[in-house]
This record gives sequence, C-alpha cells and structure tokens, in this order.
Amino acid sequence: MSIRDHIRILKPLPIKESVVTKIRSLTEAYDIFPKSEGEIDTLDIPHNKDNLKALLKDVLSKSDGMADPIAISKNPKEKVVKIHRLVADNLNLPALSKRYGIKVSAGNGSRGGTGTKSQGFGFEGQVTKDIETYIAEGVDSPNFTYPEFIKELHDTVLSKHSDIQVKLEGGANTRRPLVFTDIGAIIKGRGLQIGNLITDVTVYGDGKPYFLSLKFGGTVTFFNAGVATIFTEEQFKSGKFKDKRAKQLLGMFGIDEKKFIDIFEKYDRKTARQIVPKIEEDVTRKVNMRSLLQLLVTGIGYGYYMVHKKGKKVEYYEMTRRRMMDSAKVRSVKVLYPKPGSAKRIDIEVITKLYIFKINIRNKQGGLYPSHIMCDYKPNPDAK
Repeated sequence: MSIRDHIRILKPLPIKESVVTKIRSLTEAYDIFPKSEGEIDTLDIPHNKDNLKALLKDVLSKSDGMADPIAISKNPKEKVVKIHRLVADNLNLPALSKRYGIKVSAGNGSRGGTGTKSQGFGFEGQVTKDIETYIAEGVDSPNFTYPEFIKELHDTVLSKHSDIQVKLEGGANTRRPLVFTDIGAIIKGRGLQIGNLITDVTVYGDGKPYFLSLKFGGTVTFFNAGVATIFTEEQFKSGKFKDKRAKQLLGMFGIDEKKFIDIFEKYDRKTARQIVPKIEEDVTRKVNMRSLLQLLVTGIGYGYYMVHKKGKKVEYYEMTRRRMMDSAKVRSVKVLYPKPGSAKRIDIEVITKLYIFKINIRNKQGGLYPSHIMCDYKPNPDAK
C-alpha cells in the first residue's frame, strides 16, 4: 500500500504529490569515543585533556545512560567535539563550548562499520557480536551480552534458517530529513517499508534480510531538522508568516501564529527563567490531523524490528504495518506556551495509542529565532 492509502485508512482525505523542499543534513567522520576520564588520559589528541575530561563528565551526567556520548578526532585540524544527537538535543551547546573552552557540535561521529567481524561501537557492536556468537556457539551459549534478546530473536527469526549471517551497518543508513509537500511535512521517502533505510544491524537468514533498528535510552529522536529559513527574523518583525512551510508547521500542530511570534519577539534575557512556567492548551481539535498523521506514518514506517535498550533491559518487537498504524493513531495534542518573556521555545506533546511524541521549536545555536524543530518519542505507558 502507498502512503496515500495508509493515510486514507487513518483519515480519509486525498493527498496531492508535489515537488518537495529538502532540509540539509550533515554527516561526520570522528572515530574516537572515550567512555571515561582515564581513557582520555591515554589518548594522543590535540585537545586540552583537563577541559575535555570536565566536558565528558558533564555530558555523561545528562546522557540518559549512553556510555559514549562524545566523539573526537586525532586529526589536529579537527578540534571540534561531537556530542551524540540523542544527547545534544537536550543540551545548550554554546554554553558548553564557553564553559569548557572547547567547540562542540551535534553529531554521532563514525559509529559503525561493515562486515561480520567489525568491532563496532556501543550497542550496535554488542548486538552484532551476540549474533556472531549465536552463529558460532548456538542459542545456549553462555557468552551473550543480551541473552534474553538473543532468545527472542532465535524464536522469531533465527530458528527458521540454517544459514545465518550478520552485517553491522552502523552510520551507513540513509538520512531521512524533513521535507515539505503541498499539504505538509513528511519524513523523506515516499514508501513506508523503510527497513533498508534505517537498519543498524542486518541479519540474513538463507539470504533473506531482517532489518534491526537499534535504539537506546528512555527517549529516542524521531527527527531533527533546520527551520532557520522557514521562520525568518523578517517575518517575526512583520508580525506575520508568509512562508508556506511556516504556516504548514504551525497549522499541523495547532499553534496560534500570534502567540508563537510573541514568544520570540517578547523574549527578555533579564526575565528569562531556567524553570519556565508553561500554559497548556489542548489543540486536538485545532491540528491539521491529515498532515500530522502523514508526518507520523512516514517517520515510523514498517518492515523492520525495533531493538530498544533501556537500562539493562532490551525491548524487541517487529514494526509491522498494523503496529505502525496504531503508533500513528492520535489521542491528544497539547501545545505548551511559555509565559511571555520567559523562554525562546515552544513545546508540543502528541500522544498516540502507542507513543508519546515531544516536539520543540527553538534556537539551538545561541540566537533568538528558531533554528530547529526536534522531536523525541517514548512508549506510552498507558498503551493497551
């Protein structure tokens, strides 16, 4: 079924295709991922080690359990420190740079590789090694890092095949930026079977591919896109948005245009607060539901297995077409407006049958007007 058919099931309205506007994405090539201050001491790197250790300690305290949130390079010309996007989205990067005297930016670095014997990094590497151990020693091996996950994978996939191979894809998967059609934003890609685009580890059973999408931490990034060319200073000053994309985004989430403009225009650094009082507004009946559903189904997709590490536990399930549809069934939408003058961001909460999506529009680069729209999600504890 096409995206159009899936949207009709959720909301029976037609979709017209049009030329899309791409939002630029970046790639990185950093390959050192220190996990401790002691490890930094052993490295031959161009950075001030004391400052780097202090930065790592700070970032680790806010990394939601990620063991290696920063990436660095041995190249003396590459002194920028990359902070994993899952962590960076919740940090004030300019403030970190100023505090520790190190330029930082959001980026995952060169995590991953190819071949069944690749060492890999972090969770992806550990899962790949477990599957290699399964191939060599069988399901009863005592040498698994995640034995319960391997048992589930055995029961659902591996036991059905005699010839099993595994490939660590890592950072090779296709980037899927936010793009715009004539009816709203979607995650790039006209098809919904996205397993080959988002796979981190691919298992081959007698030649048949099974795509594993690996996530870690309680909250997972859904999308992160630049909007500086959409919400421009000129439009804020004029008090009205003329950019069609700006109107699409605000309409999709039920955001009042005047209130949105006032958040940024009335921001006062002197009265800004670290803990910002929010005014909640239920906008479930105001959102452009067709556009919102389109965004969700194109981002979630199906045709892959989700492997989600939360603490010591690994949750594993197949993302089928049915689960994708349930994931996109919107139950409620709230906009959280900050008290005027207190913050330069706006937050939106979208609750579906299976997930809670947290969206924010803000400036990540120390400026005033919005530079990015970001969305994280986590399982809905009330899911049935």
